[in-house]
Amino acid sequence: MGKGSSTCGIGMLRRAVLYLTRLKKKNLLLLAVMFLLISLFMGGIAVDNGIQNSVETIYQGMEGYFQVGSDNPAYQIDDSFIDQVMEEDTIVRYNATNVLYLSVPDTVLIPGRFLGSGAAEEHMTRFISNSRSNDCEYFSNKQFELIEGEPIGDAKTNTAIISDTLASLNNYTIGDTITANIVKSSLLLFDSEAEGKAYDFRIAGIYRSNYEQKVGADTAECNIEDNYIFIDSNSGKEIASYLQGNKRNTYTGVQFFLASPREIDETISRLTEKDVLEGRDIHVMNHTYEQSEEQLQTMSRLTRTYLWILGIAGTLVLFGVMQIHLRDRRREIAIFLSLGVKKSNIILQHMIENMILYMFSWIAAVAFVSTLIFAVNRILTDIQLSMTVTEACLSGLIGLFAVLTATLTSHVYIARFSPGHILSTFS
Repeated sequence: MGKGSSTCGIGMLRRAVLYLTRLKKKNLLLLAVMFLLISLFMGGIAVDNGIQNSVETIYQGMEGYFQVGSDNPAYQIDDSFIDQVMEEDTIVRYNATNVLYLSVPDTVLIPGRFLGSGAAEEHMTRFISNSRSNDCEYFSNKQFELIEGEPIGDAKTNTAIISDTLASLNNYTIGDTITANIVKSSLLLFDSEAEGKAYDFRIAGIYRSNYEQKVGADTAECNIEDNYIFIDSNSGKEIASYLQGNKRNTYTGVQFFLASPREIDETISRLTEKDVLEGRDIHVMNHTYEQSEEQLQTMSRLTRTYLWILGIAGTLVLFGVMQIHLRDRRREIAIFLSLGVKKSNIILQHMIENMILYMFSWIAAVAFVSTLIFAVNRILTDIQLSMTVTEACLSGLIGLFAVLTATLTSHVYIARFSPGHILSTFS
């Protein structure tokens, strides 16, 4: 029994090879269809992997942060509050900020609505203090770009960064000094003794605005962005203590940075449970990451939908091509049936033929797609395509299933008709 089965199997294999070599053109067409379908399928997997890799790159390379502010005097943003929040292991650093309004009588500002009015606001601009100027939203979102000098860090005192426009108007260069005064118009002046208090800031850097602000006739000098002056947090805290009247070194707000954007919600939840954030306003500033990830995930969903459609459509295409092949072999099938060959053996014979063709097409597709991935990755930098050996093998199995399904489906009529019926269709 075993020997007979083995001999039968060898005979089928020989006949399969004989048929494939005898009808080269027809089999090359089927080979080309199989190659195209499996190549498209593998290409879809490579693209999907590239999209997922891009998501992970965004995830690893983009920090997330949330911003905390408070208008409630009972829940101020001070050093004690910051220390409590920084106990969270997921938070890597913070940037405490203050927004201050000071007069710069010796500095020419870009003129606004107070020009020539004689009011103190004519010489007043916005000072923004930061623990780290690079973490300030104006710089982190590339709205402003430092073009000369160095950023302000935690250890800096009495340092400032000004715009290139302000530097040009006043012939300021790195190392020059700007004098700022506290005046009555400096928003809230609780400490009258501070009026007229002067601060000297050494210019440490110069920034350039990467977009043009729309400035109207009613725009105050302190609201013109090229008039903004960024200073260190230590100076900002001292000035804020006079303007806010509390001597507690409070801040307007603070940004807390996490190494992973995906940990923001959980971190905020833990802090909320501990009542650390009570009475304060929380804003998750994670839009860039979320938008980028959402766009890529949408592309991934479309790619996976494409793979499903390709799998179903590919099976139907294979079924159609095999039906055409089978129609040309009806006389051969009828002769085999007349000689007593079982229908199951005929179907098995055709399966072996198609599996041989498929094996060659799969090997060719793996080589082609791998070469294509290498070539595309050398050109593209934003997305890197990839396909693992496991995925190539899995694609092969899925394709093999499609080929076997199409083969069985296309042979349905062999199981239904007799040799005489088939031969009668030629008369």
